[in-house]
Amino acid sequence: MLLKGKNVVITGSGRGIGRAVAIACAREGANVGLMSRTIEELNTLRDKIKNDYPDVKVVIAVADVTKIDDQTKAFTQYSEELGKLNGVIANAGWSRMGDSHEFDSDKFAAIININILGVFNTFKAAYPYLNTANKNNKARFITTGSAIYPNIMVKFAAYAASKFGVVGLQKELAIEYKGKNISFNMVLPTMVDTRLLRGSKAGDGNKPPGVMSPNELDDYYTFLLSEQANLINNQLIQTFDAQEAIKFLQKSSIDKTSDWDSIASFLQEKSPKSFEKVKGYGALLKFLYSRS
Repeated sequence: MLLKGKNVVITGSGRGIGRAVAIACAREGANVGLMSRTIEELNTLRDKIKNDYPDVKVVIAVADVTKIDDQTKAFTQYSEELGKLNGVIANAGWSRMGDSHEFDSDKFAAIININILGVFNTFKAAYPYLNTANKNNKARFITTGSAIYPNIMVKFAAYAASKFGVVGLQKELAIEYKGKNISFNMVLPTMVDTRLLRGSKAGDGNKPPGVMSPNELDDYYTFLLSEQANLINNQLIQTFDAQEAIKFLQKSSIDKTSDWDSIASFLQEKSPKSFEKVKGYGALLKFLYSRS
């Protein structure tokens, strides 16, 4: 188990990516703190995890990520019931589409608040409880970004602004807390079959081609939380680039047990454009390839 005995909190864990990642963390042995605004979703997820992984501790907290008092109360609860936190995933997010000149200003502000202020509040509330005692096993703060950075989609002005903004926030935090035994990384998925993308149709088994299932992202998050990722910091991990590199490797003769140096040399020689896009991922790409 990659995460045996670790304590991990996931915001926006009631559904979609957050729910899938929470289950993956429990499967890998982590105790989990679940956060959402909907108690029914949290109760359902808690029951599933406890049924499937009875040795894992599960703590739930209803909280609005845009409200620091909610966040502070929730993280105090996580700390009291789980202990020091090894990882936090700031996953909660929101989006709406519309022509910018007609887009409701209050809705624009709400998207910015959830997607940027929500991440800031999550870090601020979590910070006192992060396990930063060991430089060889740093605390992990992972944000769910979006491939809209840097690939703009029309009619998503608020969402694009928020996802560009949260990249700047990560870069600031990574520099500000350098030497504090905390790593900051971001997973930037392409389109994922969640309510954010497909509304109530999400998960109906009819996702369009090219749309990822939430559980296809599990390995990104669980690896970044693991001790194998201790040296990965301030990376913006584009899942499209990683998956394209893996598809290329799958068609090759290179063994899945190869070390990163061998994989890197192969990619650099055979697919230099792909190598340039993923060279910062190192051990993560090796891990993804070994599990593909």
